[in-house]
Amino acid sequence: MQNPSNAGALRRGTLAASVLHDIPLEARADGVLVGSQWDERDAWTSVGWQHLEGALAGADPESLPGRLRLRDWLRAYISLAQLPTLHGLGPARPSRTIALALPAGHALHPGPEWVVERVLGGVLDVGIGLRQPPDEAQHEQLAVPLPPGAARAAGVDTSRWWKDLAKHREEMAVLAAARLEADGGGTLRPVGGCDVLTLLSGHWLRKHLATEDGIGMRALAVPMRSRGWFDLARIDPAFVGAAAAATESELRGVQRPLLVTTHEVGLAASLLSTEQLARTSLADSVGTQPHHERNVLYR
Repeated sequence: MQNPSNAGALRRGTLAASVLHDIPLEARADGVLVGSQWDERDAWTSVGWQHLEGALAGADPESLPGRLRLRDWLRAYISLAQLPTLHGLGPARPSRTIALALPAGHALHPGPEWVVERVLGGVLDVGIGLRQPPDEAQHEQLAVPLPPGAARAAGVDTSRWWKDLAKHREEMAVLAAARLEADGGGTLRPVGGCDVLTLLSGHWLRKHLATEDGIGMRALAVPMRSRGWFDLARIDPAFVGAAAAATESELRGVQRPLLVTTHEVGLAASLLSTEQLARTSLADSVGTQPHHERNVLYR
């Protein structure tokens, strides 16, 4: 088998994922032995370096996205490789699987092969996720992606799972809308394992938010996957970017306000910087404002 293009970096990145995220493994010349428990080595299985290089989907193995992709690939592989097999039906779907929406370019996003749906508007990609184990969970057990390459390596076909996962996502979106009506508040929270971005990928919640006040569009701030705010009249626009920057990368949401309609989730235009606002004001005073800067709030 062909050696990976950068074997040293891949080895270091894989060992970093093991140490930082407590994944039992042992590096070898042709790959790693990996398992679910350190003291159950008889159950460990081998994974070649080629599989792990594919898990990176082009990311640097020693970068944060690379380490997270290796972590999620290894965890998913172990979860799927140890599934019981139903007679004539293949392995059963793990109860921890769930629909998951992530922005393209997010630290957790494992690449285009993972995407099953794309929400109109170009912000959210949706694929299969895996809830973290209870002892490792953070912020309402937010899910991580289940990489397709890990499923293939484990010999598991996940395509037939999507119908049930999409149905569950829609049910949780309905429940989230009902909670908003009952609470009368302006805060979105995870429901049934679906984080806020995943709930927004469900049609029902988008319809509820967009049509509630008769306008057909609603602005939201979702700087973290575990919280979303749509009462933006009481929120400083700079809050969204600042809150996202202060949030751990894998828990981060979207750094700019979102505009939600029944069918789309898009990005609001970016705010002008202080320097641009000053130049715009000066241009206004002398009547020479450039055309592309005439809107002082958005562009």
